[in-house]
This record gives sequence, C-alpha cells and structure tokens, in this order.
Amino acid sequence: PTELSKIIIILFFAKFFMDHEEDLNTLKVLAEAAVLLAIPLVLIYAQPDMKNTIMVTLVFCILLYMAGLRYRIIGGAILIAIPLIIILLSIVVQPDQKLIQDYQRKRIMSFLYPENEEYSENIEQQNNSKTAIASGELVGKKLTGDDSTSSVNESNFVAENQTDFIFAVAGEEYGFIGCTTIILLLLAIALECIRMGLRAKDLSGKIICCGMGSIVAFQSFLNICVAT
Repeated sequence: PTELSKIIIILFFAKFFMDHEEDLNTLKVLAEAAVLLAIPLVLIYAQPDMKNTIMVTLVFCILLYMAGLRYRIIGGAILIAIPLIIILLSIVVQPDQKLIQDYQRKRIMSFLYPENEEYSENIEQQNNSKTAIASGELVGKKLTGDDSTSSVNESNFVAENQTDFIFAVAGEEYGFIGCTTIILLLLAIALECIRMGLRAKDLSGKIICCGMGSIVAFQSFLNICVAT
C-alpha cells in the first residue's frame, strides 16, 4: 500500500499545488497541505514503516519546492527542522523512550555505534551484504562463470535479497562494473524525469515528473546505502 500511496500523493499534490499556484506561500494553503500529507503519513507509519514515512516526507518537500515555495520560507523551515531533528535523535537513543518501536531504535543505534556488540545483530545483514558485493570484485561471478559460492542468489546468506537487498545480488553477480552501470542508469532515469518536468506545459506536469524522479533517486540512494 505504501508504494501505491507514493504515486497517489504525487498526483494529488500536483493538482492541489496547481490550483493554489497564486497563493501557495500563504499560511492557510501550507497548513492545508500539511494536514493533507499528515493523514497518509500516519497510516504509513502505523504499518509500521518508518523508512517510507521519511521517504514520502522528502518527496513532499521536493513537490513543494517545485511548486514555487519561497526561499525565505525554506530557510525558516530548515532553521526549525535541524534543532528538532537533533532533539528527536537525543530522545530516541534513550533505552526507555516511547517515540519509536524498540527494533527501530536498535537500527538507529547500530548505525551510530556499529562497534557496540549489543547492537551487532542488527548489522549482520548489512555485513553479509557488503561481503557478497565485495565477492563480485570487478566483473562479478555471473560473467566469469564462478558459481562456487553463489551465496546470495542460491542460498540465504543475505535474507530477503529480492527486496531492499537486491543490490547485493547485483554486486555479487556483476561486480563493480555492474553496480556502477546500475547506479548510472538510475541517475539517468531521475535526470530524464527532471528534464521532462522542465519542459512540461503546466505546473502539474512539472510536479508529477519531478516527483517521480525524486522517488527513483531517493529510494535508490537509500536502498544502495543500506546494502553497502
């Protein structure tokens, strides 16, 4: 449902921002947009799916920017957001916090303190993924015919490798060259979406194209970062 909601949110706000093109930078319109975004965000977070909650928020920020949000408002929002994020992080690292689920806190702690044995089980998947990617070396096992340790695709060395860790399969089978090619292709798709958006005849077309490009860029970047 989250994947469908990303598309619907882009289409919805493309129409909403086009209808409010003249008064976008007013408090009333920005408050309406925030409330309309909050409804799907709460439902996504309740799945629970914190990663895509953050993803949809980032995409919404791109849509707002493309719609013509003033730089003065953007600067003010950044000045407010940075201390809020710092305060939030300082709260969620506490063992008895109630803001996020315990497994979500452990993922954050394993990222901040990877050397701590208490959180080592949370980075086992990432370590196995990095090992698999490294084993592909320059051109990968698929092209060299090396099937002696096809650990990712044929066994469960990296669990659920068909989802967020699909990049580990690419790294093992097609090596550095294959991984680089995938990243360049994803970048080309995102840039082409932006190019199409700049050529769109109206604001809604611009927002739809740039919104889709941002999904491809953000999601690819996040998943590849997790896998590596």
